[in-house]
This record gives sequence, structure tokens and C-alpha cells, in this order.
Amino acid sequence: MAQKIINTNYHIAMLLILFSIALGQDSNPCKNKRFLSLSKMDLDDMSDREYNYFIKKEEECSQYKLKKKKKKPSKSKRNQTNRKKRKKNPKKRVPKEKAYLPGVYFSSPVMRLQMISKYDNTNISGFKLETPLSIDISKLKLYFVFEYRSYVFTNFDKEKNKILNEFGGNAVLGGLKFPFNLFKTKTGWFRPEFSIMSGKFHYKKGLLLGLELPQKLSGDSPLKIKYSIRTNIIQKDESHGTGWLDFGLFIGYSISEKMITSITETIKGYF
Repeated sequence: MAQKIINTNYHIAMLLILFSIALGQDSNPCKNKRFLSLSKMDLDDMSDREYNYFIKKEEECSQYKLKKKKKKPSKSKRNQTNRKKRKKNPKKRVPKEKAYLPGVYFSSPVMRLQMISKYDNTNISGFKLETPLSIDISKLKLYFVFEYRSYVFTNFDKEKNKILNEFGGNAVLGGLKFPFNLFKTKTGWFRPEFSIMSGKFHYKKGLLLGLELPQKLSGDSPLKIKYSIRTNIIQKDESHGTGWLDFGLFIGYSISEKMITSITETIKGYF
């Protein structure tokens, strides 16, 4: 009987010891899955909620490392100094100012389907408006874009100085663009933009798929330059379709919502 009581007490003591050890162990915030995932993202790509969570976990991680490295006073002092600097000058995420980007573009076909390959002269240009209006689909942020496009393919007889054949017209298009991170540079992420647009071409509806490569200018410059590669798929007549691939140049000027509001208020002041 005495032996059973001793064994029972021994088991209870061991359970208490193990329980106390488990309670005494600190969970490592530096290994938090969500924190590690956010640390791979660019700050500009984080939502406000994600940014606040990241800053909180980063602070907890720093404190955890300080506790683990008390035996190394020199490094701890350096960490404490960095933490104090961060508290005095917290890194604030400045949200990007919403802006509209109107601009013009010019392009030239580099590949054509057989039905329009016979035309020797081309003229493709247009006006495009990129907006800050967006929709979220899962983790993707898609922005609305609109475009007025003019495209004309002709056969011109130089001797007679007249147009023999002509194909083309105007198109009014609307769609979405999706910027994505391709690779990181010294100045930040290189972000090409994929777009898909549809609308009324000269005969019927058509489809335009595009990939735009932004030219890196000054971060504060409102002037924006982009190179584009576009696939055009349209209907030529009731029973035939055609298409072409063109390479183009877009030049736009960024106009912030604040600037638009200021201009609107100025105009209202005159009336």
C-alpha cells in the first residue's frame, strides 16, 4: 500500500515538473508562419492590417532575441539601441496616393495573321486611362482601365497616289490590369502589368491581351513611360476573324485625386 502511494506521488510530481517546463517555454514569435510570410513581401504590397501585424511581430521577435542573448552584452546593447531608435522614429507606412494615369500610345505590328499580312501600311494609336479603382479577387488586386483605339491597315499605290485597300477603324475598350512582382532591384520590385480588355471594334466585339513593362523614372516624377506587347483578336467580317501582335510605347501623366479635387474646386469658384 505504501509502495503504491509512493509511486502515485512520483508520477504526480513528474507530471507537475513537465507541466511547469512546458509553461516556462516561450513560443518563438520569429517563427510565426504569418510573420515569415509577410517578411517576404514588399511593404507597399501589404494592406494596413498586414503592415500593423508585421510591425507588432517584428517587435516581439526583437524582444525574444534580446532575452535569448543576455549572455552577449555587446550585441544586446546594440539591439536595445536599435529598438530605442525604432521607438523614437517608428517606421510608418505611407499609403500610396491614388492617381489616374491618362496617356497616349503608338504601336506597330510585329506579327500578323494571313488575312491582314497583305497590307503594307499601318497606323495604330490611341488614348488610354488607367484608374485607381480596383477589385480584390483572393490576393489579387485588379485595376480598371479604359481605352480608345484607332487601327488602320492600308495598301497604297504610290504611282497613282491613292489607297487601293483599307481595313480597320476605331475601338472602345474596357478591362482590368494586374501588376505583379517579377524580380527585386536596388530601387524596389520590377512590376510588369498584364491586362485584358474587350469592347466594340470596327465590326464586332474583340479581345486585347497586353503585357506592359514600365520604364523606371524618378519615383516622384508624374511622367510615366511604358513599353507594351499586345495581342489583338478581332472579327473581320461575319465569317472571318483575324489578329496581330504589336509592340508599342505609352506615355502618360499621373494626376492624383487631390489634384483633381483642387482643380474641381477652382473651377467651381468661378461660377
